[in-house]
This record gives sequence, structure tokens and C-alpha cells, in this order.
Amino acid sequence: MDNTKTVHRLSTVDNAISLLTLFLKYKSIGLVDIERELKISKTAAFRLAATLTDRGMLLKNSDSKTYQPGPIIFQIVNRFHSPDIVSIAQPYMVELAAKTKESVYLSIRSGNKHLFLSGVESEHALKVTTPLGEEYELYYGAIGKLHMAYMSPKDLQTYFNRTTYIQYTETTLDIELFKQQLSTIKQDGYAWSLGERADGMIGVAAPIWGNSEEPLAALTILLPLARYHEDIKEQMEKIVQEYTAKITQDFLEQQH
Repeated sequence: MDNTKTVHRLSTVDNAISLLTLFLKYKSIGLVDIERELKISKTAAFRLAATLTDRGMLLKNSDSKTYQPGPIIFQIVNRFHSPDIVSIAQPYMVELAAKTKESVYLSIRSGNKHLFLSGVESEHALKVTTPLGEEYELYYGAIGKLHMAYMSPKDLQTYFNRTTYIQYTETTLDIELFKQQLSTIKQDGYAWSLGERADGMIGVAAPIWGNSEEPLAALTILLPLARYHEDIKEQMEKIVQEYTAKITQDFLEQQH
């Protein structure tokens, strides 16, 4: 893969993929859900759903007027028996959550956003949790920054040119400091966020590798500010990298 090339996405294809990823969040979706989640018009939502249904990517329930994944998707999945990163990562996530007593989540990059595929919540009454299947901006939070650190320089520049930045908290990084952090994250192999996405939420993340030049996925440990202190910082950095290395090794071994 040539890391110098910039990927130019087609908006209709981008919307179709975003629609399909909604099934990570919902068991079925209606046109209102598509319109709201994708921020498109009713007409565009109808045309998109109708096209995907016609091509077998969606299946419409005539009684409830809702949609579910269609037969073509299942045929594709059944044809390729490749390792499932969620299934492989899950037991390691359970073990990591038990060791750290904090919430652990698995994320993948989806275009200019990322989403959480799976998670194990902390058993503490005070804990950090996040919905599965939600798409989040890349420019804040440990896991978003980690995904961006491995993007090609041209893709990064395109992202910076097209993204409107929102100051979510007082500690959300300004753009210049953010850019400086990305090279450090790539060099270190992990990323921290201290309340950049939400006040009082701390996160540390590390990459999971497949066979490409960008991470296959990323793992993050989320904890409340009340339990964060400098004594555990190095411990958290080491353990998240230890477990991403285990998941990477397991994934690559199952491919052969």
C-alpha cells in the first residue's frame, strides 16, 4: 500500500457504509433512524435504503417497515472464514478489565471517525462507559488520536482541511498541539487522553496489528479521573501494550 496516496471517498458510498455500521448499534433500523444518524434528507434515506434492499444488502420487514442486514452480507461473511477480531480480542479484554478493574473497549477506524465494536465495563460503581456502534470524531480522545497517528501524511492533511473542530472540554487540544502529539504517539506506540472527550474521563490506547500498514483495531482502557494518578500511568501504558501484542499475535496466528 502506498502511504503517500490520499483516499477520496464518494459520499454516497460513505453513507451506505455508515448505514450498514448502524447494525452494530441497532438490531433493525427505520428510515427515521437512517435520516437522523446519517444526517441526510428523508428522500436520500429512502433512496439509499431502497438501493441497498434491491441489491440484497438490506432486508425490509413489510410489517414494521424496518430494515435488517440482507442475504448478500451473510453470503459474503460465510464465504470468507477469516479471523474475527472481536471474538479473538474478547477473552483478552475480559482478562485486562479484571486486572485493571477498569473498562476496556475495542475500536476500529471508519473513514474520518472511529467506532467501538466491543467492550467490558468496570465493576466499580464509578466507571467510564461508552455506547457500542456510535461513531466518534478522531481528533479527541486517546483512541481517536491513536488511529490518526498511523494515517498517511496526505490523508491527515485532507482530514485537517475538512474537519470542523469543537472544543468539547477545556483540555481538548488545539490543532497545532494535536499535530505535534501524533508523531509522538506513533513513536511511543500508545496514546493518552486526559479529559479531552469528556470531563473526568481518562483513556490510554494502543494498536492491534493485522497485515496492513495501519492498525487493524485499537484497544483502550477508560477510567475516571478520580482513580487516575501518576503512579499508575506507566503501569497502564505497559499493560495495554502487553495485551494488544497478545491479541495481535493471536490474530496473525489464526490467519495461517
